[in-house]
Formats: sequence, structure tokens, C-alpha cells
Amino acid sequence: MQEKTLPQVRKARLRPLDRTREIDWIATHRSQYMGQWVVLDGDQLIGHGHDPRLLIEKARSEGVERPLVVRIQEEPTGFTGGWL
Repeated sequence: MQEKTLPQVRKARLRPLDRTREIDWIATHRSQYMGQWVVLDGDQLIGHGHDPRLLIEKARSEGVERPLVVRIQEEPTGFTGGWL
């Protein structure tokens, strides 16, 4: 039997991004984009809709290298199962 080998792991070359502005934007505008994908660059909305691939292409065409792409969903309500 042939031994499996794992792929080589390399350190990421990308620097970490501070996504505080994006998180704040989502908190403020969540209800307007419920059920949709949004693409953000900082606190700027690049686009929204139901196909994230098209939105990413739009962001890249506008020169945004690392957009935040997220689907806006309802936040879960409190946990109701288990012992009280």
C-alpha cells in the first residue's frame, strides 16, 4: 500500500486586515440587505445581490484586492433547549 503524503504548508504572505469598519457597516445596515450577499471595502458597499461571484468580479474590476464578501442572515435567537 502506498503511503499518503500531505501537501507542503506555507506561511501566508497576506497581512492581516482590520475588518472593524466592515463589521460596523454590517451591524448598521443588516436589515436592508437580509438574505443577500454584500461586498464591502472598508465601510464602502461595493455591491449586493444573490450571486457572490458577480459581486467579487465587480469589486476586482474596481481595483479592490481583498473585499469582504458575506451573506447577511438573521442572527440566531437565544438558545431554548436543554435543562433550565
